[in-house]
Amino acid sequence: PEGKAAATPEEDLDLTLEVLGFGVSEKTLGLRDSLLESDGEELGKPEEFPTLRPQALLRFVAPTLALWIAPPVMSLVDTSVVGRFCGAMDLAALSPGCTLIDSSSYLFMFIATAATNMIASARADGDETACERIVSEALFLALISGLFLATLVFLFGQPMMMVIAGKQSASVVPSALKYSLIRAFGQPFVVMASVARASALAKKDTLGPLLSVAMAFLLNAVGTIALVKNTNLGIMGAAIGTLVADIAATAFLLARIRTSRQKENVGNNDDKCIKPLIVIPTLDNFQKFVQYATPIFFTILGKSVVYNGVALSVGRLGEVALAAHQVLLKSFFFWTPVGDSVGMTSQVFLPGILAEEKRTGVAQGGAKRLLFTLGVVAGLVAATLAGLLPSKGSGLFTTDIHVAAILKLTSPILALGVSMHAIALTCEGMLLAQRDLGFLSSTYVITTIATAVLLLSPFRPATLGGSW
Repeated sequence: PEGKAAATPEEDLDLTLEVLGFGVSEKTLGLRDSLLESDGEELGKPEEFPTLRPQALLRFVAPTLALWIAPPVMSLVDTSVVGRFCGAMDLAALSPGCTLIDSSSYLFMFIATAATNMIASARADGDETACERIVSEALFLALISGLFLATLVFLFGQPMMMVIAGKQSASVVPSALKYSLIRAFGQPFVVMASVARASALAKKDTLGPLLSVAMAFLLNAVGTIALVKNTNLGIMGAAIGTLVADIAATAFLLARIRTSRQKENVGNNDDKCIKPLIVIPTLDNFQKFVQYATPIFFTILGKSVVYNGVALSVGRLGEVALAAHQVLLKSFFFWTPVGDSVGMTSQVFLPGILAEEKRTGVAQGGAKRLLFTLGVVAGLVAATLAGLLPSKGSGLFTTDIHVAAILKLTSPILALGVSMHAIALTCEGMLLAQRDLGFLSSTYVITTIATAVLLLSPFRPATLGGSW
């Protein structure tokens, strides 16, 4: 009624409990207080994050880690199956083949990263319409980017493969090229799936992405083992298994987005109100996206150049070193999701916290300290486990004693790299959330140039351990 003061949250909850048949007692007062102390997401307001509670952090990090770790597991399955049933030659061919496909699609993950932060920021402002628009436009950009990557492989796959493998490992190029040509058909699906998963995480929806990666993992594992072990397809069987898994996962994610929009439109008989899954961005929206995404692109480009530079350096060392490098690289990417998950959590939660800081003028430094501490601890745990896999479990990947010996020598370097990656990605997520893109991109530009100069100079490493 006019002239009456608005009810407090406590009064609203007391009234609700009375309507539900609960009398006012110590129990109902305790229930009221516990509800008021819950996270914003539990109260139906996911955009409000005045503090970052450890419980809320762990509830998000755990499924996000499972989500990030699934694709490397898929690659690790390919590596293990090919290494055991096809021999060292095909295992060596898998290295340049995976490098060409995975590094090129990884390069375009800047679309998903940019979309994640833009969606989280829009939600912090309460603009759900902008969230849907950003997702649809990002899916269009992902589709075009994936088609571009596939075309590159179809037209220039062989010369690029020769550069990656090097003259000393030219014998693996034919097999690696067959693998890459099959995987190239999945590039549009891979990039689109990354955007779909990122948009779900930005809305703190971990169930859909988890279901998609579980589906992809099962299809890839069963398909790869069946095709490689029971047919004469060899390395091509691994590529087909991964391709089918990528297509199925992407179709599931897109269907989930469509269903979600239909549910939100319940009560409105006009289907035209449901935003299409894929929308061509306007020039203004495209310019805004590019302005934000460009520094992220150079950040990911820097990482990709380093990874490919190491592969080029190893390719000159022969087939044994190349086979060992494939196992090390897939082991590294198996554990990098530890840092990725904490970085993603920073991108999702910090925009709301920073908005609250701006509104109240009260700094929330505890949230950043909590995230950084989590990144450091998680990185140390992951590094310890990462060092054990290739050194103690080399039999899972190869029966070649020479490859196994090299893996044992280089496992400590792998562990150190995993630890540093976790800390770097945690800080990277904070910088993205704060939109401090200039510092982030310039840091990666400097380190990338320094690494590239070293790998191309006369002082380049002469061993696998030196390259790593």
